[in-house]
Amino acid sequence: MKNIIIITFSFLFFSCNSSNKNIESWTEEEKDILFSECIKYATEIEKMNIEKANDYCYCSLDIIIENFENRNILNEKISNDARYRDLWSGCIN
Repeated sequence: MKNIIIITFSFLFFSCNSSNKNIESWTEEEKDILFSECIKYATEIEKMNIEKANDYCYCSLDIIIENFENRNILNEKISNDARYRDLWSGCIN
């Protein structure tokens, strides 16, 4: 009887925990696209040299990946609240 209760609670625990894993996360392709877009922005708009653009974009990408589960959430939050854009403003030196 004790084993059945333990197995049941284990099943419930892992079942409840799995709902968070259904969130789509960043793919390597999305990260590469975001990095490429960042480099283009940094060199063409901000007029950074390639070394500074690389540093800026690696820093920005790390912050974006840490704070947004996927690209859709990133776009949604930035569209609704411009303050999110300040998250990576510290990457510009």
